[in-house]
This record gives sequence, structure tokens and C-alpha cells, in this order.
Amino acid sequence: MSDKSQFDIVRKEHERLSEVLNSIEDTAKQNRAKIAHHNAYTAELEKDRLESVSWREKNSLTEKLIENDKFDPAKYLTFFQMTDSPYFGIVGISDTDKRIGDKEYLIGKQGFVSHDNRALVVDWRKAPISRFFYDYDLGDEYFETIQGKDREGSITRRDTVDIAKCSLRRIECGDDVYELANSTWVKNEKQYHTTTDTKVANQDHRMVDIVSLISPDQFHMITSEATDGCTLITGGAGSGKTVVSLHRLSCLQFNDPDRFTPDRCLVLMFNKVLRNYVRQTSSDLLGSTRVDTFSAWTLSAITALTGKVIKPVVNDEMTAQKKSSQLSGLLIRYVTEVRESDPLQDLWRFYGQPYVLDALFAEGKNRETFLADLRRRYLTRSQTVSFADLSVLLRLCQLREKDGPIREALNWYAHIIVDEGQDLSLLELEAILAATDKRNSITLSADSKQKILSWVDAADFDIFHKNLREVGVSNETLSVSYRCPKEIMALASRISNRESEQIGRHSGVLEYHKAVDEESALGILRTLVEKLVDEDPNSLTAVICKKKSDEKMLHKALNGINGLHQQGELTFEPGALVTIAHQVKGVEFANVILYDPNSKDFRKSALDRNLLYVCVTRACRRLDIVHWRELAVGLA
Repeated sequence: MSDKSQFDIVRKEHERLSEVLNSIEDTAKQNRAKIAHHNAYTAELEKDRLESVSWREKNSLTEKLIENDKFDPAKYLTFFQMTDSPYFGIVGISDTDKRIGDKEYLIGKQGFVSHDNRALVVDWRKAPISRFFYDYDLGDEYFETIQGKDREGSITRRDTVDIAKCSLRRIECGDDVYELANSTWVKNEKQYHTTTDTKVANQDHRMVDIVSLISPDQFHMITSEATDGCTLITGGAGSGKTVVSLHRLSCLQFNDPDRFTPDRCLVLMFNKVLRNYVRQTSSDLLGSTRVDTFSAWTLSAITALTGKVIKPVVNDEMTAQKKSSQLSGLLIRYVTEVRESDPLQDLWRFYGQPYVLDALFAEGKNRETFLADLRRRYLTRSQTVSFADLSVLLRLCQLREKDGPIREALNWYAHIIVDEGQDLSLLELEAILAATDKRNSITLSADSKQKILSWVDAADFDIFHKNLREVGVSNETLSVSYRCPKEIMALASRISNRESEQIGRHSGVLEYHKAVDEESALGILRTLVEKLVDEDPNSLTAVICKKKSDEKMLHKALNGINGLHQQGELTFEPGALVTIAHQVKGVEFANVILYDPNSKDFRKSALDRNLLYVCVTRACRRLDIVHWRELAVGLA
């Protein structure tokens, strides 16, 4: 086959892209002209009304202005926003209905209808059509019902294209890939492409837009028509739980915009790092929908309910007790027995009830000291609460308000995404559910093997899951890790004892580096970080340790390395960073170096094994384990 015929597909796609871009530009011009014409006519009517001296004429002109406003094109014309990259997928069908026959659809992040009413780009959230792209492979037969009509046929084309700044860069066509390299098109064999490759190319390691990479299983969950009750998504690290949750909400907002408005939707992430990680992508997907941590949202919810601006303190020796699932039932009992108008006074009185004290101090130790402090707080009307108090206080306010002002104050959330649900207490989960409207629409993701907070009882999530049956719950499972290479997932499965977890689809690197002592381990670490940064300056390497004190020591040992991030700063720019294990939940890095994961720091407890599992599954390309002491169980 000649080079010319081989690259016919590139020529044809250039022509198609040019036609689409020209249509986008022409449609935008016509839309602007319609708006300008309308505005000019409105200005003329307003001028005539201002200059008129007859009240009858003024009334007539006012009526014309009102009528003219009904047909303001700015109210119904939609401007296409994705001009830099108008579509990412091409799917061809051969339908048995001769009126449809052979047809190709372009799939994009926003639908586009030209000025002559041709649907040139189909929004990926328009499932009846986009399902051809996500659910089928080339040559597959389909049987679908679209707009009430049965359709059948076969898939004749399924290509992915990369368009950036209105320029065609890449075409994936069957087993072939056509790529633009140094202004020349080349043909290569198709290789597995990870989101990390995209991040390295963009020099930005935050969560990327993966709408063109959604798998069939993920697409089914994302486009599920069940909008009431809870959708529980479980799965191992890197299986796409967060991605599915965010795209599911995007679908809900697209298909039912009146119900799922951005101000009535909420995304709750595990910590600030994970919140910052997804904010950029979520703004593209979800517009102005709020993305925040549970603590930050709780503070705002309490302010909305009570009018009080609370500034909680961090340290609380009673955190584990205040997170106890026992408090859920005790709060219900308390609100039926005791009346107290001031929210914080209400909290102090609740803690002081004998049956609450029995739950908080099962062994009786420090009970009287705690009670004396409560009495002082009540008498002085103390405003000092800890972060551990927030879920108790919010839940108490909710139970006081029941179905009235509480839902109005929280704006009756139409849908809430809850990430990393296994690390939320029963009270926190109940407070989130109580913040939804009566249709209780929630997407909740969780993985018991990634539970890492010691003060949250492992049974809490199971209790909440059981209670969800009252509002309706559908269970979905993602079983394939798309993040980690095969070698790393095999290690992760050994750590977690998760036999059902399917390993990754691509190969990577897993290496151990044994040192004789701490000094030589630090030398190996520095050499390794320098090597990884020098080999690929656009990648991001994370050095992960267990203790905060080690974080400071390691950063000092790596000082001076090109691209090293500031101490304590977890950003997603290329280079290298040092962080602790508890900070990396939900995020990912091209390379991970696990520093001295020894059996003393990572004990045989379930929580430490979970934490170890979280650490190793952050790596997208390679995992290096640098150690000088005996390795933790599961690593050796």
C-alpha cells in the first residue's frame, strides 16, 4: 500500500475537522448577528418610547418591548465552547433501517448543531447515541432502542482523535495510530495509553479529562437512569471510582438540568489534597458545582443553620469516642427528651447526659474531668469546638429541625457525591444523607481495603449501607485497575489479600533497593530521585514515608535536587515531592519511591496494611522500595 493511500485517513480527517470548525465559526457569526439585530431593534424601541410625548404611544411601545424580549435570541442560542477540541471520537454504524443506513457520528464534550440545523457533534452524555462509541468495538452488532424505536446494525468504525488548539494531532484507528511528530505524520502500532502519558505531555499531574477513555463498565454506571436513592460504587485502587462519580453527576446535570443545578449539587472529597486534585477537572465537567472537604462543608452548613461562624480547634483526645456509632441513636433519644434552643449549649448538654457519658467512657477513666469541663463550657456559653465535634453538632441541628428549615438552609441538595466513604463515621454519613432532598440522591464510593483512619469504626460503613435500604441503594463494582502496572498490582493484591482484583493492563517497573544502614539508604534515595527527574523532567515522582518527622528529614536529604517541591507542599507540577502516607489517598504519580516501609512503622494491623496498599497503588509507571530495615509484611 502506498504512503499516499495509507495517509488518506489523515487527509480526510483534516477535511472533516476543517468543515466542522468552519461551521462552528459561521454559526457563531450568525448567532452574534441575530443578537446584534435584536439589541439594535430593542434600542430603537427604547429611544422612541423615551422621545414619545403620547402616553398611548408609550404604552404601545412598552408592549412591543415586552413582546420583543420574549424572542431575545440570547435566551435560546447556545454558543459552542469547545472550539479548541470540538470532538474526540468518531463512530460509524451500518443500520438495517435503509432510512438511516451508513452513518458516522462525532462524539464530543459538548453537542453542536449548525445554523442550518445539522447535528455535527453529539454530546458524550447523550447516551442513546454515544453508547455506540463507548459500548461497542469495531465489527460488533448492536441492538438498541433510540427515541422509542428499535435499531439494529453493526459498528463500522470506532476511532479516537486528539485535537488541540483546533489542530489534529493524533488518530487511533483500529490497530494503527497516526501521530503528528515534528510537523510530519507518522504511522505506528497502537500501544496502551495511560492517563499518566497525558499528564506528562501536558506537564500537569492533576486529574485529567478522561471522557474519551471511559470503559463500557464505567459508562453503564455513569449513564444509569436510576436517579433516586444511593448508588454505591466499590472497587480497588485505580479502578475509577472517583472518575465515575464525577462523570455520573455531569450526566445527571446534562440530562435533567432543572433538577440537578450546580448550586443544588455537592462533591465531598476525603481531604484538601484530593479536593485540589479534582477541582480543575470538575470545573470542566460540573461547572460551578461546589467541591470541598467534609469538614469545610460541615462548617458552612452549621453557619447556615445557626448563624454562628465556628472556628474549630484541631487537637481532641476524645476524637475516637465522638466518632462512635453509638452516638447516632443517643442523639435521637436526646432530642426527644431535652429542649435547648442554643446549638452549642445543646451540644454541651448532650455530652453531659449520663447515658452519653457511659458510651464515651466505657471504662470510666477521665469521666469526671470531662464532665467538669462540660459544666464550665455550659456556664460560660463556650464557643470552642473541635473538628471531632462538628459531625455531632451538625447531626444534632438536623434532628432538631427534622424536615423543615434544615433542608432549606442547606438548599435541599439534589445530589451529593461522597468520596472515600469507608473513612467517614456513621454520624458523618448520616449528616450527608440528611442534607439531600427527599429523593436521597447520592453517589457514594468506597473501598474497605483503603480505610486508613484509626478513629473511624470499620463497622460504621456497613451499618450505614444496611440503613440505605430504606431509601434505596444500588451496588456497583469496578474490578479492573487502570492506574497501576501489572507488577505493582500483583504486589498490591498480595498486601490486601484481594484475590478478585484484576491486575493492570500495562507493564511497569517494581524494584527493591536494600541498603546497609540509614545513611546509605538516603544516598540510594537521592541518586534514584535525581535519575528519575533527569530522565523525564515532565513526570512527577513522589517519595512517600510513614512519619511526619521522616518527611522533614527526607526533604533535607534531597535538598538541591532540580525540580524538588517545597517542603510540606503537595502540588501537581512536574518534579519530585516528599509526603507522608496519609496524604496520598486518591491521587496518583508517575513514579513512587516508598522509603523504608519497615515492620515497625507498618505493623500487622489491618489499618497499616491498608495504608501500605494505598501507598503502592499511587504509582502509574514504576515503584521503587528503598529500605534498610526489615520490610513490612506483604512487601517481602
